[in-house]
Amino acid sequence: MIGTGGIAADFCEALAASPRCEVVNVTGTSAEKGRAFAQRFSLPRASADLNELLSDANVDVVYVATPHPLHEAQALACIEMGKHVLCEKPLTIDAPSTERVIQAARQRKVFLLEGYMYRCHPLLGALIERVKRGDIGELRHIKADFGFRVERDPKGRLFDLKLGGGGILDVGGYCMSFARLLAGVVTGQPFAEPVSIAATGFRGPTGADEIATALVGFASGLTATLTCAVHHRVGTEAVLYGERGQIVLPDPWIPQGVRQSLETSFTVKREGQADETVSIRTDRPTYAVQAELVADALQNLEAPWPAMSWADSIGNMRALDQWRAGV
Repeated sequence: MIGTGGIAADFCEALAASPRCEVVNVTGTSAEKGRAFAQRFSLPRASADLNELLSDANVDVVYVATPHPLHEAQALACIEMGKHVLCEKPLTIDAPSTERVIQAARQRKVFLLEGYMYRCHPLLGALIERVKRGDIGELRHIKADFGFRVERDPKGRLFDLKLGGGGILDVGGYCMSFARLLAGVVTGQPFAEPVSIAATGFRGPTGADEIATALVGFASGLTATLTCAVHHRVGTEAVLYGERGQIVLPDPWIPQGVRQSLETSFTVKREGQADETVSIRTDRPTYAVQAELVADALQNLEAPWPAMSWADSIGNMRALDQWRAGV
């Protein structure tokens, strides 16, 4: 584990429920933070720095759980040492740096996954099945929102541009990756790239995008409206609009909005029929589901679909770059 913040803590808490994966070492921004984190979660070891952690033969995979701008250098350091990498989203802060990390993993033959954990959850499989079999007819439009309110802190990572601040990098990637995934499903592909992105939004006093919307078009005719925010409560709902109904997902990103939750659901609404609620339950939290998927896929270097492939990560970051440039 690189990082000792909230995401790192959630990850450690989740893996306590996994019979197959465990956190064995951690390093933070200081030796003191690393030791405190290791003590908090009863980890066997804390490293004073990244080099010490990468020298630990007991570490198979490194989870990069630091602010966005640190991801590239840390992931490259792990790859150079032959350590497999699960990197918190976004993989890097733009498409060129994402390409550099993926090229390094390809050359070193090291596993690499961008950690959009919702892509590893069985909710996605259930949703894709309903879309493919035509429960709501031909899919025409997607609405996907992910936004919350945090008070402005010019030095906080959500608002400081030097720390990768802004809603698009923090949560907009969920919405974009969701739309691209489903645009691929309707054409029989793993994902599809937008042919148009019209972006708008508001940049706050620090220059970070505090709320942003993208109208996205695909070659199939499918459209999507995506909204993300870090200073506005726009919610976490996604809705799929088909010829014969809708599928409503209250929170596809984090089950029931709680990181350790084991239950989630979506509702299929067909014209002229009673609503159908589809419930999905796992026996461990999503971060543990993701970690075990990584463990199963290490020899393949990339995780299985619908988790993020390398090509998917590059395409998603290119779309996010375009969205950011338009705000």
